[in-house]
Amino acid sequence: MGWNSANRIFNPVATALQKANADDDTKRTVLGNLIRELQDGDWDTEDESLEDFLDDPAIVSAFADRNVHLHDRRCCARELGVGPREALILMRREETSEEQMAQAVNAYARHLATTIRAHRDEVKGSTKLPTQIVDWCADLIDPHRTTT
Repeated sequence: MGWNSANRIFNPVATALQKANADDDTKRTVLGNLIRELQDGDWDTEDESLEDFLDDPAIVSAFADRNVHLHDRRCCARELGVGPREALILMRREETSEEQMAQAVNAYARHLATTIRAHRDEVKGSTKLPTQIVDWCADLIDPHRTTT
């Protein structure tokens, strides 16, 4: 297969699935199979197609399933089921710039603040001590913590 031939196959199929309003599972399955076949044909520009579809988490996940990522890993934050914390962990790579990490940290901080604010009514008028409220917030942030 030629240098960019697979992009001319993949991109129209992905676009057609989007226009047909295919559900995420269908896009991920169909495109994942297509990516595998194109890779078997020596597709070497899959990152270009990935970049074209960064706005669609199901398509990004189909690429991730086949171990295709952008060099800066900014695609990881857009995968289905990847929360801000997981996206931040996936970005821990040497080639990730300081600015990209700062953006990811800020996004995670906003996520944590939003999570706490979403539950603030549970604390209003509470008779809990300030330390109990802090622990309550920490448990919202990290519900699966291990006690030491």
